[in-house]
Amino acid sequence: QNIGKLLNQQRVSLQNLAKGKHHAPADLIMPFHQATLNLWGESADPVRLNGEAMNEDQMLKRSAETKNQLLFYYVHLNAAFLAYIFCEFDLAAEHSRKIEDIGEKFPSVYGVNVQAFFDGLSSFALARKYKKQRWKKRGKKITRHFEEWAKNCHVNNIHKVLLLKAESASLKGKESCAKREYTKTAYASAISAARDNGFVNDEAIANERAALFYEEIGERELSAKHMTLAHKLYLKWGAKAKAERIASEHLNLKTGGDRSKK
Repeated sequence: QNIGKLLNQQRVSLQNLAKGKHHAPADLIMPFHQATLNLWGESADPVRLNGEAMNEDQMLKRSAETKNQLLFYYVHLNAAFLAYIFCEFDLAAEHSRKIEDIGEKFPSVYGVNVQAFFDGLSSFALARKYKKQRWKKRGKKITRHFEEWAKNCHVNNIHKVLLLKAESASLKGKESCAKREYTKTAYASAISAARDNGFVNDEAIANERAALFYEEIGERELSAKHMTLAHKLYLKWGAKAKAERIASEHLNLKTGGDRSKK
């Protein structure tokens, strides 16, 4: 869903909850709302849940004081998501570790799938960064979970399986021509599946990760092509802060426009 529209829906929900003095349900929406604001560009630090809706440290303190474990999970879930999106992979993994048992304690909540996906992606990113087997093993373990989930809900999960496999393949993508071509095909499949099933956010992520792989193996034209696509898709999604980051770091485009215009 477009982030601008989602922001408006969240604000309406929070206003209605405030009128009815339903503070506990409102607290559960706040981390998602602040994460959305961060992506929209309404936070000085996009990886911290601080801004219009909440303060990350204060909300974690409230979760402890009220013994609201679900709120604790939602804060770390959204913090891990933002950290990954903005390429702070160590921080993303740190947040994910704190809530890795979310599937056991809250098996039916929306966040289980999201936490696992970004935990897996962060693990493969750290495996590439540190060359450590433990991160690769963690990523592969999470990939197997998604393969099982895809059997029951193919549309929502197949592109995630494919992207996780592409990230795994990229770890050895430079070793031979065959492995390089296999990795290229893996990224192309993940991008195609995300596009065909309407997940513009994950299509953006897949293009960005493909671009970084192509840059790593020296294929600059393909890298630029996919990074440009990622930039356009992040804008289409409404993640203006992320699009600006890509523009400034990878595309040499001017940034800093008026993000207050909705």
